[in-house]
Amino acid sequence: MLLTVAGDGEPDMRVAAMDALGSAEAQWWMAVDAELRERWWSAPRLSRSVAAELAGGEVNLLRLVVAGCHHDGRIREAAVSHLADRAHPTVQAVLALRTVDWVAQVRQRARAAVDGWLSSSPGSLTRLAEMAFALRGRGEGAWLAERVEGVLLGLPLGSLEPLLAARDPRTRRAAYRAATTGGLLSVSRLATAAMKDNDLPIRALCARAAVQGKTDPAQLRGLLVNRSALVRAEALQAVTAAGDLGAAEAALPDRHPSVRTIAQTALRRCGANPAESYRLLAGQEPPAPGAIAGLGETGGSEDTGLVRRWLAHPRARGRVEAVRALRRLGPTQPAELVPLLRDESGAVTRQVVATLRHDPGVLDPEMLAALLSPDNAPHVRLAGYRLLTVGNAWQRLATNLQVINDPDDRLRLSARADITTWLDRQAATTYHRPSGDRAAELDKLIERSRPILGEHKARLLRFHAGLPHQTAS
Repeated sequence: MLLTVAGDGEPDMRVAAMDALGSAEAQWWMAVDAELRERWWSAPRLSRSVAAELAGGEVNLLRLVVAGCHHDGRIREAAVSHLADRAHPTVQAVLALRTVDWVAQVRQRARAAVDGWLSSSPGSLTRLAEMAFALRGRGEGAWLAERVEGVLLGLPLGSLEPLLAARDPRTRRAAYRAATTGGLLSVSRLATAAMKDNDLPIRALCARAAVQGKTDPAQLRGLLVNRSALVRAEALQAVTAAGDLGAAEAALPDRHPSVRTIAQTALRRCGANPAESYRLLAGQEPPAPGAIAGLGETGGSEDTGLVRRWLAHPRARGRVEAVRALRRLGPTQPAELVPLLRDESGAVTRQVVATLRHDPGVLDPEMLAALLSPDNAPHVRLAGYRLLTVGNAWQRLATNLQVINDPDDRLRLSARADITTWLDRQAATTYHRPSGDRAAELDKLIERSRPILGEHKARLLRFHAGLPHQTAS
């Protein structure tokens, strides 16, 4: 379509194409560049026309763009020469592509054009930066990425703002690195980015910079209550390094494990045992969920009794941490956890399932089957399903066949996928046959599910279960 519009399109259509190309992502451009090189082979008439126009001097901008992705290096080189003095986001994308061109002459012309443009108008390079960092992994890609990074370091905050808000995370990272290196961002803005940006490296970078920007100990302590765990962790690292054990004690029950780890390490360095502090915290009514988690991280098997009582914590997060802590501290009694399979919180049931799946043979299959009742909450039914499909192969198959057409999307899709997985990977090594009652159950379930399974899978399931062959009626 691009070649058609470039060759025969109306002027307004060409303008619309240029505008659309100007907003395309870097990965898209890389794919289209490769595709255009192939497509040009099937457009010899347009190739001759573009080559003549390039030699003559005046070429339509869209034709220049597609010529910049031609398979003939001489045409690409000529197109780059014409594009060098054009200002358009699409032109920036093509010039960026050609800076990593495999033909040295094309590459040199493109780099000279980009270099001149960066030197004369560096304030608006969001598009070029996105292309530069996407191309960095290519054989000749380092030049442009390093050139852009060098330019960013010299920009004022106003010129960096578009890049700090760029859609491409690699561009935003480079912009934040430049801004933090130059000390251009306020601590409050750094803390906001550390809390809200959706890119983890940016959050970590800004958290570190926010802490480093606070030289006053009082200001550092203020960051200990920041909503971002990364900021709290960096601030705690700084204040504990200065010997503030009080901050470490206060951070022991933090809701985030990275903050708790820093607090625990600081106390151990001074000869204190964080588990003792956690035991005191876990004795409160009720303790913070982070205190239960911390006891699980630092305590021993003797602490299971203290943790066990908080399986009835009033907050779901507290019950989650109690289950997780018991799993860390040693073997648990399934009877303690089974009632929580019907917990109102899906997060709690997931933790219980994660614990009980290690020893599914001790659980009553009838009790688990009752969890699959349509009257139960979806997360309770899912917990029952996950425990019924661990361990015994024929119980797993029967359970999958029972919910293969369930109204719940998660159960239905999980069952169908698990049947396929079992047939592909485990069925051939399941050497024992189902018992008489289980075989009869599987016989009925397979026949009931035949329209969903298909003839081939139904026949395979019957074969592996040792059931006589049947055909669809």
